[in-house]
Amino acid sequence: MPVRSTRVVVCVLAVVALITPLVFFSSGFFSSTSEKVLPGVEVMGIELGNLNKPEGAAKLSELEKSLRAAKVTLCYQDQRWPLLLNEAGFELDEEAVMDAALQAGRKGSLIQQWRDRKQLKQSGMIISPAVGFDQDRLSQRVKELTRGITVDPVDANFIIDANDAVSVRPAKDGTIIDMEKLTVDLTSAIVESQKPEVEMAMITVPPARSTEMVQSMGINGLLAGYTTWFDPAKVSRTYNISVAAHAFDEQLIRPGHEVSFNKVVGPRSSETGYKTAPIIVNNEFVDGVGGGVCQVSTTLYNCVLLAGLEIVERSNHSLPVTYVPIGRDATVVYDEIDFRFRNNTESYIFIKSFVSGGQIGLKIYGNTAYKKDVRVSSWVTQEIEPGVVYENDPNLLKGEQVVKQEGQKGFKASAERVFFSNGAVEKREYLSSSEYSPVNKVIAVGTLEQALPQIAPSTPSPGAGGANKPAGGRNVQSNTNQNMGGVNGGNNSGTESSVNQTVNQAIPALKPSANQ
Repeated sequence: MPVRSTRVVVCVLAVVALITPLVFFSSGFFSSTSEKVLPGVEVMGIELGNLNKPEGAAKLSELEKSLRAAKVTLCYQDQRWPLLLNEAGFELDEEAVMDAALQAGRKGSLIQQWRDRKQLKQSGMIISPAVGFDQDRLSQRVKELTRGITVDPVDANFIIDANDAVSVRPAKDGTIIDMEKLTVDLTSAIVESQKPEVEMAMITVPPARSTEMVQSMGINGLLAGYTTWFDPAKVSRTYNISVAAHAFDEQLIRPGHEVSFNKVVGPRSSETGYKTAPIIVNNEFVDGVGGGVCQVSTTLYNCVLLAGLEIVERSNHSLPVTYVPIGRDATVVYDEIDFRFRNNTESYIFIKSFVSGGQIGLKIYGNTAYKKDVRVSSWVTQEIEPGVVYENDPNLLKGEQVVKQEGQKGFKASAERVFFSNGAVEKREYLSSSEYSPVNKVIAVGTLEQALPQIAPSTPSPGAGGANKPAGGRNVQSNTNQNMGGVNGGNNSGTESSVNQTVNQAIPALKPSANQ
């Protein structure tokens, strides 16, 4: 009987031993939602135990400030560069660190939590800091510091000589810093080292266009070229032409691809480098940003026509331009009016541009197997007479007229492209028609009434005797008419009656002379 009692006691104690930890765990003592970090948790020497999230974040903010002021030495062979972490876009994720600290001893199974708690009491627990870099700032700063040790890859490309002969410039591999590895090594150095140094690794980067790729494109000669002229003394317009033309220089266009002038050139604004020069708005030449760009689109349009390529979209100006025959211009307005064409050959094409000495030229190179004998012509189909517009002008005398703007005829024009083969017409293609608005003649008409002179009354001197005998209204009228005659060039017919009336009204106000 005593033996059985002993066994019961042992069983009860065993059950209690198993239940006791469960009571602790279930009581919330190890709750993962506790608001304070358990004692013994630290990050980079900063003790976070017994701190809530805002308190811990404040400490981590101070840590981040000190780390931002620190520097890491970048090494490559025998060269050294100091990298300030603040310049490299260093960041410490305070929220992520505090989340990890609050989870210490509170995550995993109940047994795992119990073990972590035991470790915290015995030796503490170090949380790895969540650090990182702004990759753009890091790459830029490293590039600035290590300028000269990297070599950018060079794409293979076409070289065109003065005689339009085509050759291939070989591609070259580049050598650049392995930024992915550098970021990992920098993070480790910051966390683990007292005097961090990082040895940079270099990687070889192949070019985007290999020599073999360019050679296989089949470009071997000139398909067509076109040149227009401009006044280089118009500096802002010349500058805009150069910027837009440069955007098309060395454009490589694959077979079947459609080219948009607006996409290649981009927005025309002060922010993108364009200047103010004359543009056409509402049938008038006014100053606007990007004036001159349409001469580039027009030159390209004519070059594309002569190369035999497909025209997808083209619009004429509202007024004729002087640098191409009528009906052969191509206006563009960003996001509104575009010039588009398609490479309808089975070979790549390559565009070159130049701006020099008052000339803008564009040339298209491709496989000469697709070279066409093309002739383009245009002609006026109708002339549109301008109207006459009269505008009141308060600065002109009534009845006067001045021509403010001479009228200009409008036109309708047609154009065609003819393909020849062995001297005979192979195909005739009618191009889009053009209509140019007339410019009305503007005449200013005066509305200003003629101002009348103001005559002040005079008082004769007493005792002047017969020499000063007044002559009544006649002498006053006579003098006034003579004076007005001088003003009007001797012609009094239009003003005499009104002047006499004014003078006669003034005479009765004069007192008669004592001698009268």
